[in-house]
Amino acid sequence: MSSSGTPPIETVSSAASPLATVARLEHIFDALPLAVAEFDAELLLMRANLRYRTLIGALVPAGWRPTAYDAFPNALADLSDEIDAATTRQESRTRRVAFRNTASALQMVELTFVPLRTGGLLIVGTEVTEIEGLRQALARSVAQLEAIFDVLPESVRVFDQQGVVTRENSAAHSDHGAQDLESLRELWRADLPRRVDGTSLFVHEHPTARALRGEAVRNETMLVRRGPDGEQIIEVNSNPLRDAGNSVVGAVTVERDVTDRTRLARELAEQVRRAEELYAVVSTEAERLEQQVRERTAEIGRLEEARSRERRLAAVGQLAAGVMHDVNNALNPIVAAAHLLQLHAHNPEKVRDYAVRIARAAETGAATASRVGRFLRQDPVVLAPDAMIDLAVVTDEVIAMTRPIWSERVGGAAVMLNRSMAADVMARALAGEVREALLNLIQNALDAMRGGGTLGVTVRRDRSSAIVEVHDSGHGMSPEVRERAFEPFFSTKGANGSGLGLAEVYGVVKRHNGRVEIESEVGRGTTVRLLFPIADPRAFTPPAVATVDPHQLSPRLILVVEDHADGRELLTQVLQMAGHAVVAVATIAAADAALQQGFLPPFDVVLTDIGLPDGAGTDLAMRIRKRYPSIRVGVITGWELPPDTMADAHFALRKPLVAEELLAQVMVR
Repeated sequence: MSSSGTPPIETVSSAASPLATVARLEHIFDALPLAVAEFDAELLLMRANLRYRTLIGALVPAGWRPTAYDAFPNALADLSDEIDAATTRQESRTRRVAFRNTASALQMVELTFVPLRTGGLLIVGTEVTEIEGLRQALARSVAQLEAIFDVLPESVRVFDQQGVVTRENSAAHSDHGAQDLESLRELWRADLPRRVDGTSLFVHEHPTARALRGEAVRNETMLVRRGPDGEQIIEVNSNPLRDAGNSVVGAVTVERDVTDRTRLARELAEQVRRAEELYAVVSTEAERLEQQVRERTAEIGRLEEARSRERRLAAVGQLAAGVMHDVNNALNPIVAAAHLLQLHAHNPEKVRDYAVRIARAAETGAATASRVGRFLRQDPVVLAPDAMIDLAVVTDEVIAMTRPIWSERVGGAAVMLNRSMAADVMARALAGEVREALLNLIQNALDAMRGGGTLGVTVRRDRSSAIVEVHDSGHGMSPEVRERAFEPFFSTKGANGSGLGLAEVYGVVKRHNGRVEIESEVGRGTTVRLLFPIADPRAFTPPAVATVDPHQLSPRLILVVEDHADGRELLTQVLQMAGHAVVAVATIAAADAALQQGFLPPFDVVLTDIGLPDGAGTDLAMRIRKRYPSIRVGVITGWELPPDTMADAHFALRKPLVAEELLAQVMVR
């Protein structure tokens, strides 16, 4: 027997066995699934089976007797130590050795070296390639699982059926510092766990104890005595471990530190609560502020309305004062001329002279009223299809009209004209009103250049507007003055200015559906830009002109409706002196009665004032147009009225009446 306790294998003597037995044993030996090689006392190969020959990768030639040291030429290891141990110390040895049978394939074989009593050596090889591969794969998997298990941030412990800790990762081991807790009971004593509400948790109520009883515990929160602050909040999950028969053989418990998460959740909940309280306070405060804003807005609105009323009243006062000033200037020569007319009634020359002076003064007063009316009336003018002007032509006319007064207006100094006018800039406008607007602009420009300067006049067009610009190099306007430039009776000229110039310009342009722009800077002059709707001469077709036979004109029978006695009498005399028959009444009722009397011949024309004691003259005109379509109806007014209010009359005349215009309208059929 060998020193290792393994009995040496007895060899079978071929001489003592019958040949049949030997042949049978040889056959069995060769069919063994193990690689077997027998060596004599001198360690020379005596016999080897087929498995051995396959292992070394070649057939053993007859008479080939290698030593045990050379018997495995394709082994990838030195087997001398194992052979020496078996032959010298009679110790059985086992070793796994890799064999290379092909260029790339490796074969893992477990070799067992057994000493024989006869002094020889028996080497037995078992192929373990697949088993070794599985072992290595299992070892790798175990190593990976060990690494994963150890690197998990959660504390993981494995318990056996008795609650003993059989395995734990690094996080679990570091939970309690240097303490080695080997069982659930020791862990419970160290943690002294409590529920979230503060009640103590007995050991049998611990999630691990419940898992050992077969219960799966999920997301249970506990307070434990751990960490630098002495207390942690942990979330525990514990599962039972079962064997193949579904019996509980242990438990695995995973613990996660949720102290910070719980603290943050509580802080968030507290912040939400405070935010809700703050929101309630802010909402209440916002409602209060909103109410204050509404009250303040209403108060500001009332103040603005009061200020607006004051501004309107002030503007009306300025307008009234300005009109009174200009009308008084016109009335003064009329009163004086009327007095002188009485004193010189016997002198025809004086009578004619004073009559002319009275007429001129009346025209001046009418012009003042007309200027105020044009400013107040912002409705667009009704333009005939052919109402278009060449802005360059009209502007040159105004320049020619004003040039004689340039030197006087600037105090005797020189004025340089900078003229730039494009040809065929046609505007939809009335020439007379545009001339008046340009006259005001040029006079204002000259007044701004006391001591001389440059007067610039430009006519151009863009895609939608015909534009005329008047520029001066004078003292310019401050922002405050520029903002009030179009206000009526606002003037920086003192007693030398009426304050109606730019206001009238604004009214003219607005009535033509245009716009006015001012660019001005103190010390750098002023530019006023007028933009009128552009006109296309090609779009106008002149209407056919009807001819009138003068011999067909004859005196008319005219009904005059005027409540003012002097006006009614003078109007009657003007018409009668022109050869017309006149019936004059003071009210609408009297006019209706006259119309119903059935004059023969019937009335040809009705002239009615608009403001009558018992109604509006426009209503009377509308009824006459409906009942007596053959009668020509004219209205007389001292107001500036929009064209649509005259829609029921054939014509309209403004006071003071011009006799020639009145007689021309009466004679139209």
